[in-house]
Amino acid sequence: MTRLQRRMVDLAIFAAALTLLGVFASILSIDAGKTAPAGHYVWQVKAWLDGRLDLGPSTSSKVVFDMITVRGHFYSMYPPLPALAMLPFVWLLGDNFSDVWFTWGVAALNTVLLFRILEAMRVRRLTRRTALENLVLTFVFGFGTIVLWLSIGGQVWFTGQLMSVTGILLVLHSSVCRRWWLASLGVGMIALTRTTEVMIAVVPLIVYLRDLGVGRKLAGRWSLRPERLPSLRELTALLVPFGICGAVLLLRNALYFGSPLSTGYDIHSATDIVEFPYGLMSWHYIWPNFVIDFLRFPEFHYKGVNDAHPVTDLMADGMGTSIFFSTPLMLLFLTTSQGRTPARWLRATLWAGTVALFVPIIMFQAAGWYQVGARYLLPIYPTLFLLLAMRAGRIGPRWVFLAGLGVFSNILMARVFWQQNPLDSGFAWNAAAVVAALCALAIRLLAREDRRIAAAGPETDPEPDSGRRRSEEATTGTR
Repeated sequence: MTRLQRRMVDLAIFAAALTLLGVFASILSIDAGKTAPAGHYVWQVKAWLDGRLDLGPSTSSKVVFDMITVRGHFYSMYPPLPALAMLPFVWLLGDNFSDVWFTWGVAALNTVLLFRILEAMRVRRLTRRTALENLVLTFVFGFGTIVLWLSIGGQVWFTGQLMSVTGILLVLHSSVCRRWWLASLGVGMIALTRTTEVMIAVVPLIVYLRDLGVGRKLAGRWSLRPERLPSLRELTALLVPFGICGAVLLLRNALYFGSPLSTGYDIHSATDIVEFPYGLMSWHYIWPNFVIDFLRFPEFHYKGVNDAHPVTDLMADGMGTSIFFSTPLMLLFLTTSQGRTPARWLRATLWAGTVALFVPIIMFQAAGWYQVGARYLLPIYPTLFLLLAMRAGRIGPRWVFLAGLGVFSNILMARVFWQQNPLDSGFAWNAAAVVAALCALAIRLLAREDRRIAAAGPETDPEPDSGRRRSEEATTGTR
């Protein structure tokens, strides 16, 4: 496939995802022509265009709607990259700009980036997936996970999370393709969006050290001594983009909060201590976060012992439901073996990245409230989907059934969250019919591809892509 053909495929995926999000938002009566109620990034851009850093005068020392008071004025404590990305749109469109459709665009871009990673892994024989399977995985990521309900209504928290995922996907793609300056830029983008998620830097670090020869076996023993030293060009690519982003963040902190090391959350904790009795991060939050992330399912409310129509509560008091309800595909990690993979080292690296991201998540306060799904788990979804792609088995009916359940769950969750009304049976049945039709189509297309592959006979692996450094090891992971 030529570069032009790849770009056309990317454009088609972007347009399809954007259209579907727009249609679904319209069904839910979400107005994409106005700034969302929590439009902190838009307010920040308008303040910049007015020549100010603050969002207006404050008469209180307390935190108000996630804005903090410094020197008698409100300030946004959120890192500035999403606002910087919105700046040209707000400058051109003024009050006609909406962070709602901007968030759709970010979510659609994320689906394209995930597909590009999956295709890069397929070409390099890091997975056994076909292009069709990668396409199915991509749309399940966008519409069968919490990504769906986070994408369709704007709001500062959700837009920030989705832009951080953009950085995470850029880091993963750049690590697979050995584009170190882009990997460094991706980590910097994350630092400027949701700083705790820079832990994904573990992935490019491990991949790069492996390419240098760290961790190879010599005479039956593991060696931590590299085969070669990094070149000046490689070090520049690894350090400069992140260094620039880090300098921007430190400068912003100094201008806003009086110290390069103050993120604003320290002021937040000091002026709103009732909500953070153990600080922003603590081991005290591990168990309640674990319950929400992995054990919580929808609740049912009865009017009495003989009530024949219990009401489903998908919001679960605003604390949300677990990853196993919103994304049943994740049950595969608990119930079946991953099987053999042509790149065990990469699978171990992705698990290391997942754990590194998960540690601050499980220790962070508030668990993501107010939510309908465990939204703080969003950063680990990209690595988990790459691990799903690395599983040995083909995508079959059971896989599609679990994926369909995820799509159905998230459609219902989006409906409940954004309309703030109890779920009605008519909407649920219509959603079930659409999802069932899509699952039947996917099963049919995948079965047809299986027959074609079987008829073609055993595939002879071509010479692996040589990559940028060490031809065989950098692409297939074999020794």
